[in-house]
Amino acid sequence: MRRAVTLGAVLATVIGMGAAAPAQADPTGTGWTMVFSDDFDGSTVDTAKWNYRTDVKAYSAQRPENVTVSGGLMSINLKQEAYAGKSFTGGGLVSKQTMRYGYYETRAKINDGVGWHSSFWLMAGNGSTTFPAEQRTEIDGFEIDSTSSPALLRNNHSGVHTWNGGGASGPYHPGSTYNTGLDLRQWHTYGIDWAETSVKFYVDGVLKYTAAYTPSQWTHDYTSIWLTSIGYGTSPDPAFLPTAVQFDYIRYWQKDYYLDNDGPAAYGYTETGTWLDSTLTGWNYASPTRYATCHSVGNTATWRPNLRAAGTYQVFVHKIVHSGSDPNARYDTVHDGVTSTSFINGTTGTSGWVSLGSYHFPSGTAGSVKLTSSGSGCARADAVKFVRV
Repeated sequence: MRRAVTLGAVLATVIGMGAAAPAQADPTGTGWTMVFSDDFDGSTVDTAKWNYRTDVKAYSAQRPENVTVSGGLMSINLKQEAYAGKSFTGGGLVSKQTMRYGYYETRAKINDGVGWHSSFWLMAGNGSTTFPAEQRTEIDGFEIDSTSSPALLRNNHSGVHTWNGGGASGPYHPGSTYNTGLDLRQWHTYGIDWAETSVKFYVDGVLKYTAAYTPSQWTHDYTSIWLTSIGYGTSPDPAFLPTAVQFDYIRYWQKDYYLDNDGPAAYGYTETGTWLDSTLTGWNYASPTRYATCHSVGNTATWRPNLRAAGTYQVFVHKIVHSGSDPNARYDTVHDGVTSTSFINGTTGTSGWVSLGSYHFPSGTAGSVKLTSSGSGCARADAVKFVRV
């Protein structure tokens, strides 16, 4: 994926609106919509958007007081001070909003001096612990260990970790530690491009590492954005303190929309008739599915996305193959006030995404996909996705 400098950044340079204006790298192509952002332009942390990281871990305790906003920057101030049984304090922010697939980007500047672990990462939680019960997916855009050696302050780790909640490790941990070739004490842009089957990691718009990560390998969570720095690896060197890690902005763009029958992605899911929990799992690892009363006509399940941008989307339904499934399930796709109908045999083939076609949709919640049971077998409801084309 290529990146393009935004017009706003160019104009800021041309008309002299601050020599340090960032060269932001928006995702290219059509259909991307910015869903979450913070330019840190105020004088305080926007607590409507952020929780503070407040855990006590490794060599430091994390304090809200260490996070400051000034001059268009968010600073995590790193200190030598006695607090909560530790001799050093760090901190960070954790977004209250949770997100999943899309492109995430920040611009950051790392500190000198050994002993600090700074990160831009995605995981569930509110900042009070890095081992919340709900943790399943962790995606690390950057993990950088500070050092007093400029030659070593070029290394970054990017990757995926899976968890089973409360600090219990999951089965899958692809990652890479690589030499960026850059002095990470200077400003650089870091991007995470998370899609259904992989995560791509960028530094200054250059692809550095790709991790395969499919829903069949492990649960794909809705996650928060973490911007943090803690004492880790070795005791921090007081000679370099106080210091700070700084962030210029954070962005999240979305293009595709996934609706499920459970969890945060069930915001647009409704049923009529009688539906029951199934023992068959869905598109996402161990995700639950539903089935209508078998041999009953007219039960419906509807998925209604909230599309942030009008455009053409290819619509897919996740088909669950079973000998007892509905052999003639009806799917009505409503797009721009028009209804297109498809029929799917759930007793043959293989389970997976089946295309219902590509259609133009307005922004908002006018579009939908409705499943209606035929009265033969059991209609099964799992998930629908709208992929921008």
